[in-house]
Amino acid sequence: MKFKDLIDKYIWNDAQAVLLRFYPDEEKSIEEYQQVYEMLRSLQPAETKLRICIETVTDSLDGATWEDVSGKDGTTRRETAPEMEWDVERGNEEASFGIEFTDWAEWLGMEIDSQTAVRYPELAIIAHCLWEMTFVGYSREVVREKREELRTMAERVKEGKDGVKSYSAEDIEKLLEEVDEDAASQDAEGDL
Repeated sequence: MKFKDLIDKYIWNDAQAVLLRFYPDEEKSIEEYQQVYEMLRSLQPAETKLRICIETVTDSLDGATWEDVSGKDGTTRRETAPEMEWDVERGNEEASFGIEFTDWAEWLGMEIDSQTAVRYPELAIIAHCLWEMTFVGYSREVVREKREELRTMAERVKEGKDGVKSYSAEDIEKLLEEVDEDAASQDAEGDL
C-alpha cells in the first residue's frame, strides 16, 4: 500500500483526530495541516524506490520515546558510508534516510513498509507522516526552498567555495534555527 492510498482512504476529520492525539501542540496549526491534507489528496504520486518506515526510538539519556519516520530503499549502511568500518552486523543493516525535505508527490508514491503496516494503525501512519513532512513548512514550496538551501550548503562544502572547507556545528545550528523560525512564522501567519 502506498501513502497516497492511505490519504485517499480517510477523510480529514479522522486524520485530524489522530494527529492531535499524538501531537496535541499542533492544534495551533490545524488549518495548515488540513490544507496540506487536501493538497495531498489532489496530487499525483511520483515514482520512488523509498518506502516509509516508522520506528519507536528511545533517547539513551532521558528515556524519552518518539516515533521516527524515515525512508528505506534496501541500501545497507555500509553502502552509505563505505569509508567507515562497520562491524558485520551493523554494516549490513538497512540504512534509514531522512525524508522531511522530500517532495510531497514522492511521499505519496512511497510504499508503507510491511513492518510499519503491522505495528501501526493506518491513521497513526498518516499522523506521523503529516508531522514529519511538514517539519520545515506547510507548503511544497517552503520544503523545496529549504532542500535547495541544504543542497547549496553541501555543494559549497564539497567544492570548498569561498574558502569554506566545512561547516561548524554553529553554522548547522543556525540553519536549523532558521528552519524553526520559518516554521514559527508560518504558524503565526496561520493565526492571523
